Amino acid sequence: MQAVFEQMIRVVRDTGSHGQLEDVRDRLNAVVKDDRPLTILCPHADDGAITAACLLHEYAVRRRLPVVEVLVFAGERNVAAPWLNDQKKVSVRESEFRLECNVLGAEAVIWDLNAYRNPGYEPAPGDLEKVADWFCTRTPGALIVPPSSDAHLAHRMTRAYAAGGLVAAGLRDTLVLSGWTPWGPLSRPNAYFTYDGEAERTKEWAIHCHASQVLLTDYTEFCTHLGRAYAALTREWAEGHTITGRAHKRASESFVGVELFEIETYNPSLFDMNRDPIQRALGILNGQLPVNPADSSCLSSSSSQTGKRPASESPVPAS
Repeated sequence: MQAVFEQMIRVVRDTGSHGQLEDVRDRLNAVVKDDRPLTILCPHADDGAITAACLLHEYAVRRRLPVVEVLVFAGERNVAAPWLNDQKKVSVRESEFRLECNVLGAEAVIWDLNAYRNPGYEPAPGDLEKVADWFCTRTPGALIVPPSSDAHLAHRMTRAYAAGGLVAAGLRDTLVLSGWTPWGPLSRPNAYFTYDGEAERTKEWAIHCHASQVLLTDYTEFCTHLGRAYAALTREWAEGHTITGRAHKRASESFVGVELFEIETYNPSLFDMNRDPIQRALGILNGQLPVNPADSSCLSSSSSQTGKRPASESPVPAS
């Protein structure tokens, strides 16, 4: 019996030490530059506002750094307006997305992948090339993606497209963050962003840009309560009554809410590589995994740190 317990305990022991939270700005400040934008991939038009509106607004408006919101799938589903045809519904959601980006000060990019209308959001011809070319051209300094635990298939496929884009562009130095979504909470949050009442109102405004969705679900109220709950929990997770490392930096700082993130690092002992494309991508980019499990060849050494892939190199689809 003791041997059985030892096996179970060893499983936990190998997952690492007690997690600690850090201010996500400390990491972002080192990687977000004029030519390396903070980028969030939004499976749906309102995902950016729900996940990281306060963080995006901070960097776009207050810090005047480039912030890009990418709408991965522009589609007609969940628009409760039967008097509109499908194309009009698509236009409504795209307009709501652009309005949100205007509120937050972000650049709006619409990929409109044809995978939206394929079973399982499988890539259509040209989709992978579009993703790879975008990553090679824009070279994000930081990238926010849905979590691996997300229940929505479109969100998990967005994570896979992001992983493929990172590998195709050879972006070894891009900071990858998983952000909370209503479809999947973070399994191991390790970074936080505190926001004040003014930023909270900006987040509410950004969510209200999506009238077609707020009519179905009041994400404004939901995110307000969640952000305030995370603010209280972050103090506890930081093992004190003040956020670790922040009190001496901003003694006068007051905040009402927190947006949580998970800074992704390659950890083969913690994750199943066959179930998380981002972990596989980070392993490939670090030279610890082959591009294909059946092929020992890794990325070409001629791929640069800033994402220019060789002309002869085709995009690497995510696993």
